Parts: sequence; C-alpha cells; structure tokens
Amino acid sequence: MANRDIFLLTKPPQSERAELCLRLMEHGDDPVLYLAGDGVYNLLDEALMEKWPGKVMACKEDLDARGVQAGEGVRVPEDFYQLLVEEMVAEGSRIYSF
Repeated sequence: MANRDIFLLTKPPQSERAELCLRLMEHGDDPVLYLAGDGVYNLLDEALMEKWPGKVMACKEDLDARGVQAGEGVRVPEDFYQLLVEEMVAEGSRIYSF
C-alpha cells in the first residue's frame, strides 16, 4: 500500500493546533482529514474546505451535537471510528493528531 497521511483534527478553527494541522496537510502524501469533536467546526470555513485536496471524513455524532452540516464532498460514515482505526493501522500510514 502507498504511503498515506492520516490527520485527526479535534481542535476548532483559529486554534494554533488546527492551523498547524492544516499547514502540515498541504505537504502530506495522499492526505485524509478526520474531523471529530470541536474539529467539525472547521467545516464552517468554506474557503478552507474548498481548497482542501484530500478526502474529508466527519464524525456524525459530533456534527449532530454541534449542529454543523457536512458540506459537499465531506463523507459522514456511520462507522467513523472504525474507518479511522483501519486507516491508522494500514501499512504505510502516518498518523498526526491535533
């Protein structure tokens, strides 16, 4: 399997950790962004999401709890954490958590 960078973002927009995560993703190999907790608030920044080149996954429970809608191109799987773990343990994956 090819290298893949997995980013788990649980911080809200404008936080230093979220900004660092987003800068690192620009240089990632086949990056995937998983949004959980307050990280789902990053979906409210449409300009950011439009320029994001990789796959974006969001946790349904966290979207519902915060009243945030997933935009076009954002996957909201029922088994969010199972998919996250499967990608994390896949050969060639590098994991970054913010």
